[in-house]
Amino acid sequence: MSFARNLLLPMLLSAWCSWLPAQAPPAWVQGQGQDPAAYPAARFLTGYGLSSPGGDQAEQRRQAVAMAQEALASAIRTHISSEFTSRVTQKDQHMTRYAQNLVRTHADLDLQGVDTVLSWHDPKGNVTHALAVLDKPRTVHLLDGQLQRQAAECATAFDRGRAANDPAGLLQARHLREALEETLVVRAVLAPEPPPAVAAPAAADITAELRRVYGSRAGLDRYVALAALDLDNDLPKGIRVLMDRITFADTPFCGTLSAWLEQSLAAQLASSGQVRILDKGQGLQALRASAMEGGLGGALEAQAAVRGVVLDLGEEVVVTLRAISATGEELAAAKVVLPAQLVRRAGLKLVPDNYQEARKALEICDAQVQASKLQVKVALDRGDGGIYRRGEKLHLFVKANMDCYLKVLYHQVDGTKVLVFPNKYHTEARIQRDRLYQIPPDDNSFDLEVTPPFGAELVKVIACTDPIDVPTEAPDPSSGLAVVRQELGSLLVTSRSIVVKKAEAQYGEATAVVNTMEAAAKAN
Repeated sequence: MSFARNLLLPMLLSAWCSWLPAQAPPAWVQGQGQDPAAYPAARFLTGYGLSSPGGDQAEQRRQAVAMAQEALASAIRTHISSEFTSRVTQKDQHMTRYAQNLVRTHADLDLQGVDTVLSWHDPKGNVTHALAVLDKPRTVHLLDGQLQRQAAECATAFDRGRAANDPAGLLQARHLREALEETLVVRAVLAPEPPPAVAAPAAADITAELRRVYGSRAGLDRYVALAALDLDNDLPKGIRVLMDRITFADTPFCGTLSAWLEQSLAAQLASSGQVRILDKGQGLQALRASAMEGGLGGALEAQAAVRGVVLDLGEEVVVTLRAISATGEELAAAKVVLPAQLVRRAGLKLVPDNYQEARKALEICDAQVQASKLQVKVALDRGDGGIYRRGEKLHLFVKANMDCYLKVLYHQVDGTKVLVFPNKYHTEARIQRDRLYQIPPDDNSFDLEVTPPFGAELVKVIACTDPIDVPTEAPDPSSGLAVVRQELGSLLVTSRSIVVKKAEAQYGEATAVVNTMEAAAKAN
């Protein structure tokens, strides 16, 4: 009998407990992250997270905590972006929409002071709630100490760089000053009172010293360094930049001066540590992976491209540079006035040796073509107008929006035209719609290697839904590709007449410029 009573008591207790109300959720759960009594907004910032239902409770907590911390960080980033924009406006400086978006998207945040993370499991809904709490006074105290350290480091780097005329030290001071400014912005978001005074050089003073040091350089280097500094000052920090072509006047052609400027500007911008200069050598893989969409800039995921125009003004050579965002907005600009005597002394040329011939050939290629449903695209692995030096390999990509027959001609510096597609290594001229064709292919059957003579060359693509007849002769001894003897103008007139003779035929063209040069030489 006593044995039965011992069994009955736990059973009765269990039944009674099942009727007890479940533990009430905390106030911050009921308020979805808001609990004014425990965490007043004047002192705390909070972020709320909720897990998905089901699964392991530990995994639920991890998921909810991660969401809460991200919600807190996102809220602070929004405040930081607003404060940053306000400060730029107060200084009467223009910040582009692109830069604003970049700040909102990439603003880094060190969540110092997030020392409270709460979680609560709801057994009924089988979900977990989480709350991340930032103690503003504690974080501000930490930031004040950080400001003092940053200011001291900045001042030390500035003094050393100025004394030694060392741009690397001054650039370090600039980075430290920017980090200090970011800390000030974060602090302003968290505290209404002004920060303690810090002894650090102003950004304008650092820039002035950099201009002095760069301006003391000899030859053309000083002009490139100063132009890069002008671009660098206005470009958003960390942006991915493609050094696009620097061409002569209103043409896609460039001489050795443009090539030297592109290389030197890229090196100078990269050395500043402010921006990331993209490698055009990755163009082949990038274009192939992206199926040629968006051109070279899109394939390399460039956020901005630097383009330039060279003008000959007699005793001066004026170079205008612009950094354009992927959305078409101008982010930065610089103007360089080079003494023509220095350019000549460095042995640099404004235009290729075959400039007049290349311009005439391009005008023939650009002559009016009848509108057609057939659209054909061509892209070079270093972009239209890209620079290729002695011994380097050239690759191009072709794609059409309809099944068609293709002829790809390469117009060389000496006027020789070779048929690069189809050829004895790839005899099929018909291509399929929306399929990417790489020339040469990766099978090592042939190469397009840059050899003398150097200058401006053209790639001409002719496509038609009907077969195209391009008469060829013996192969070129240097490349093994068939030579086209017919004049470019008459050849294109004959090809274009297809759409006139046959109403059902569709015809399309595309042209790309190739600038070939000797191996890079250092300018004095």
